[in-house]
Amino acid sequence: MEIEIRQGVASDAAQTAPLILSAAQSLLTSIFGHNRNKTADGYLSHAWALGGGQYGFNNHWVACRGDEVLGVVTCWHSKLGAAFDRATLDSITSYFTLDEAMTVLMRNQTVAINLTPPTNTELMIGHLSVAESARRSGVGSQLIDTMQARAAKLQKRKLVLDVEVTNIPAIRFYQHHDFVEESINKGFIRFSKPV
Repeated sequence: MEIEIRQGVASDAAQTAPLILSAAQSLLTSIFGHNRNKTADGYLSHAWALGGGQYGFNNHWVACRGDEVLGVVTCWHSKLGAAFDRATLDSITSYFTLDEAMTVLMRNQTVAINLTPPTNTELMIGHLSVAESARRSGVGSQLIDTMQARAAKLQKRKLVLDVEVTNIPAIRFYQHHDFVEESINKGFIRFSKPV
């Protein structure tokens, strides 16, 4: 069966939340998963189903074979603006209590200060993850190609992404796909690739 790349939909949440979590499990768990009853996986499912913001389905693409989601990727660019940020904040405050949300936001800011947002000429990709059963089958490459085409459509000059320095498999994957190291900033490597 052929692999289809399409924009995410709300009903993908059960399959995509674990994939997004696996893309940066220690990082996302440290931000969203400190409560027994409110886990990072639970938050990601909730945020996905809402649609908007950093973890919503509106800004994610999935690789599917039939009804099975094999991979996921997202992207950010400079024109997403305040509505995107508000939707991310709404997903946090509608899942966590006010006190929990404040703590989550503080933990998120601790990470965010080490990351550089994309410039006007860059498309930043993230959350790229492929189901273990589909690895080494070209799914990750197809998701990269989809983001490359999106970058061209948005008239961006390069793709950028940040990878934790400890994530050796991801580093090798991006190097294999012609991404080059631009900088290292407090535990993250910024990679880029011309469009």
